[in-house]
Amino acid sequence: MANYTRLRYDVTKIPVAELVREIMAVDDLEGLAASDAPATRETDQSTPYHRRFYDSFDVVAPVYRKLAQELLGQETEKLYLQRVPTFRVHLRNSLAVGDWHRDRDFGHDPSEVNYWVPLTRAYGNNTVWIENEPVHADYGEVIVFDGANSWHGNVINDTGISRVSMDFRTLPRDRYRPNAKKSVSFGMPFLLGEYWDII
Repeated sequence: MANYTRLRYDVTKIPVAELVREIMAVDDLEGLAASDAPATRETDQSTPYHRRFYDSFDVVAPVYRKLAQELLGQETEKLYLQRVPTFRVHLRNSLAVGDWHRDRDFGHDPSEVNYWVPLTRAYGNNTVWIENEPVHADYGEVIVFDGANSWHGNVINDTGISRVSMDFRTLPRDRYRPNAKKSVSFGMPFLLGEYWDII
């Protein structure tokens, strides 16, 4: 039984990958160069690609919010949205996330929901694994899963392509409790206006 739900959106109306390619100044996200060594928990958010994405987030933000509104529909009024999505680059010979984990182990609320948005093909050993299952997905698909409570991670990418994705979380507004503990990826406290935002 699948540990996730698959949603789809129209990439001609919400062209996330095209925008990210422009920011990265590359023609093909799948062609990003292989890594010399596997990323670790300490280095998996520190590539030049990550810096470009986060430094350009003002450009990404309107498209990101449009995507969230498209996926969440009428639920938007009941949820808080991760203000800045987490950018992932799963280079060949490397990892996108240094450790297998459940998000709650890092201070996330157990009632959060994860939305994983591949911007390239995701298959074989370049994809995210949820519990013991590799999740195959294409650009235009979104994988929704219980990342707070499910083991998830990845393995060394031995495919012929690099995988690029972003992910974000939502939290029911009625479950929000101010939490000054800081997120691993950004060092942001789990507070409205910091990690969380109104959609």
